[in-house]
Amino acid sequence: MKDYKPAVAVYGGANFDIQAQCRRPYLPGDSNPGTATGSAGGVGRNIAENLARLGLTTELVTVFGGDDQASVLADGCRKAGIEIGRSLILPRESTSQYVCILDADGTLVGAVVAMDALECFGPDELASRYGPGDDADVVVIDANLPADTIAAAASRWKDKPLILDTVSATKAAKAAPVVGRFSMVKPNRKEALALLGLERDELEADPERSAAASAVALLGLGVREVFVSLGSLGLLWADGTGMGIARPLDIPVVNVSGAGDAATAALAWATLRSMDCRGKASYAVAAASLCASFPDAVAAGMKAARLAQLAEGVRNERVS
Repeated sequence: MKDYKPAVAVYGGANFDIQAQCRRPYLPGDSNPGTATGSAGGVGRNIAENLARLGLTTELVTVFGGDDQASVLADGCRKAGIEIGRSLILPRESTSQYVCILDADGTLVGAVVAMDALECFGPDELASRYGPGDDADVVVIDANLPADTIAAAASRWKDKPLILDTVSATKAAKAAPVVGRFSMVKPNRKEALALLGLERDELEADPERSAAASAVALLGLGVREVFVSLGSLGLLWADGTGMGIARPLDIPVVNVSGAGDAATAALAWATLRSMDCRGKASYAVAAASLCASFPDAVAAGMKAARLAQLAEGVRNERVS
């Protein structure tokens, strides 16, 4: 453990996921026939597994409860090649859970997340676990962490590649006061507004203009590279040299849950290969498309060679 040097350190959540998918289009307010499965999940954990599948030494710093589900999660991490030895274990807490409903076409209808255990991971707990981040070449922060912990992480690692996965608009808002300390952020349009402390989108009818405006504002705050998800329209990228949009690949969608996590992992992977912003966007879109073509939150086919092959087919349009 003392000599372990991860290429990427991920600080964030590990959940036990319960995923239900409708057999027919979802009908609100009714009992919808479908299927349900349980599996390991969590934004931070999913990112870490994608990185491990891409061949990178990866350490996940998270919180495990004291129940059977925690054992399942921990064992799964070890089997996936993820180092978890410096995570926090809380014997009296329940493992974090994420419950989602997918429509018949695999799109997300809604979700509920219970992550009280992660609220115990405050700045003091982070400070006693600085090691992985200090040793790593890239650090990824998942906005499920408490706001003061995000701030402490942003201060500690502001001088190295530091990536923020915003998770949701509500959780992205926690990072707003320190967003300029991150070298890279990957929000969707609503999350980008939350990072800027805004509630209303004046350009809501034009997704690409809206994302572009948010990206310019985030660059103005000090973020070096911005990647704004446009959903089915692709991924807008922006840095000091310009802006563009990487379009999704034409691959059948099975399940979008986890696609964003795969994209974040690809950004970290591409960062280690010194790719420019445009190249990173192509790899992120390739990873998201690959993930969405599999039924699980982390694609069994996530391999570096396959990712490179898919990235070559991404249409990446420079817009400025």
